[in-house]
Amino acid sequence: MRPSSFAALLLAFALTSCRGTAPPAASVGVGTHAGRVVLLSIDGLAGTAHRDAAHRGVYRDPDGLSAFEGAGFAVDRVRPVNPSLTSVNHVSIATGAPPSGTGIVSNVFRLPGAGFGATVSGFDAPIGAETLWQSFRRQGKRAGVITFPGCDGRAPERTAAFGLVYVNTPFARSAIVRLGSADFSPASGDPTSESEAPPRSATIEVGLRAGEATTPGVFVLTALDTVEDGLKSYDTLIADQDTDPLNGTFGRARVDEWFPLWVRAPHPDGGMRTIGAWCLLQSLSPDLAEVRFYRGAFNTVEAYPRAFRERIESEASFWPGAPDDVHLQRGVKGEGGIGIRDYLAQAARFSRFFTAAAIAAVRGERFDLLLAYQPVVDEVGHAFTLRDPRQTAWSQANQAVAAGAIDEVLRIADRGVGELARSLDLSRDALVVVSDHGMVPVWEAIHVNEALRRAGLAETEDGPRGPRLAPTSRAFAVCSGGVAHVYVNLAPVGPVADGERDEVVRQAARVLALLEADGEAVVEAMARRDEAAKWGLDHPNSGDLVVFLKPGYVPTGRVGGRVHEPTDLVGQHGFLSHHRDLGALWLARGAGVPRSRLSEAVLTDVAAFVSRLAGVEPPAGAIR
Repeated sequence: MRPSSFAALLLAFALTSCRGTAPPAASVGVGTHAGRVVLLSIDGLAGTAHRDAAHRGVYRDPDGLSAFEGAGFAVDRVRPVNPSLTSVNHVSIATGAPPSGTGIVSNVFRLPGAGFGATVSGFDAPIGAETLWQSFRRQGKRAGVITFPGCDGRAPERTAAFGLVYVNTPFARSAIVRLGSADFSPASGDPTSESEAPPRSATIEVGLRAGEATTPGVFVLTALDTVEDGLKSYDTLIADQDTDPLNGTFGRARVDEWFPLWVRAPHPDGGMRTIGAWCLLQSLSPDLAEVRFYRGAFNTVEAYPRAFRERIESEASFWPGAPDDVHLQRGVKGEGGIGIRDYLAQAARFSRFFTAAAIAAVRGERFDLLLAYQPVVDEVGHAFTLRDPRQTAWSQANQAVAAGAIDEVLRIADRGVGELARSLDLSRDALVVVSDHGMVPVWEAIHVNEALRRAGLAETEDGPRGPRLAPTSRAFAVCSGGVAHVYVNLAPVGPVADGERDEVVRQAARVLALLEADGEAVVEAMARRDEAAKWGLDHPNSGDLVVFLKPGYVPTGRVGGRVHEPTDLVGQHGFLSHHRDLGALWLARGAGVPRSRLSEAVLTDVAAFVSRLAGVEPPAGAIR
């Protein structure tokens, strides 16, 4: 985008931004402020994938992603900031500042002066620029957040007026549960008819761990014969915390159907919470010789304040958990897990939860800005971006299955957008939809620290899981997505004197420039930290050497073994953002949204756009 084009758009906003008496609803339109602005980020949705899906008629919801075309604002090509990673770009969306201003330079990086091996997540690290939720609060406005990265309620500067927090740590991890006839005993309840098998129950216990405390979750599974055919065979399983199958149940399921398990427990905020898991009945022998079900991870809603948390639980239920990549891989390999259809069912449930939480905020909370989030396109993209014959799992048949899974998750996202749009009054409210990056196929893992070790720049020691980097290493890499930050291990933490730093950087650059896989160089570009301004990465948190691999090759920090090898990873991002399929999305419609189209923009433009739309000044460090 030519800088002047976006500046002209903001000028148009500014010329109509004088506060006064709100116009009547009938006159709300282009050039006015929106009463409320909802900014929805669909993680991982590439602009190219969106346009292709719209062209092929993948979207089905009349109020979904296709509804923006010709009805508001759109950008043809949206450039993420570098690297094209989730935490990096969401924080830049929220601040309007590049990584050189936010300090969020990767999904994982090292803070200056940190001990050897100490890293920080880009989702947790301090943000060095004012965010939208801070800016709105400073200007007397209210902003709420639905798991938008960077706003987790852990500190005042990371807290909105209300917020849902993304849950990463379950109370119990997912598992496959197997039972046999010996595990079942006669159940209480009404007697069955002569032609039915009597109910039989089994009890399972799950340790639900939160910190140092463990809460026992005890559940009763009762097998029923529901068909009066004289065969006396079991066909249905019901779940409860009571041995009486008629005394209320969590759910009932036949084979290939889902059912929930949950317990109620005290929450630290003084209320009660639901800790639950979604389960899939995979087999139920007529004689109970084999009963197998997938038990999902147990999770709970974490939100603030208490009233908002309770509203989400009431309207969206417990946190259902992300699609289960581990059990999908086991299932695909025939090692016991879940299938692709089951994985997509989890994605749909996860998406519905986020949509329901956002709608609960729209209907029940007062706000000027709501920053909402949808993670499932990214989740499924990592598992199913299978487009290149060099990928380990590639075949024409597998590619067709993977493409079908991608189309399905795009329809899931489309439904989420449509439902959210219908919860708003777009004659008064505005809906802005963005994404943080796209996704590209990958096929080879490049073990950067092993390359540094072989060049004498890194050393190893024995660890509990095999070789690991030793504190005597002169340099080491911290990797995420398609980028590696190489840090010189300076004294007093490490062995390198400050005057030797430049020489170590030169040596590391020479080693990595020569890295090849199957005769192809794997590094696309690299720069010293002070030369990384061209990528917006000239920040003390960046590596002394910033290295971007070519799409297709993913850096890792592993040491020991081969320098490179095929990877089971399918889709990835975090490469340089100029690549076409890593481009993001930016659409808007509703009150105050100009009907216009830009050829190009960058994600740092979003904060100013949203702020002007809401009638406030952009965050202090935003590019304007």
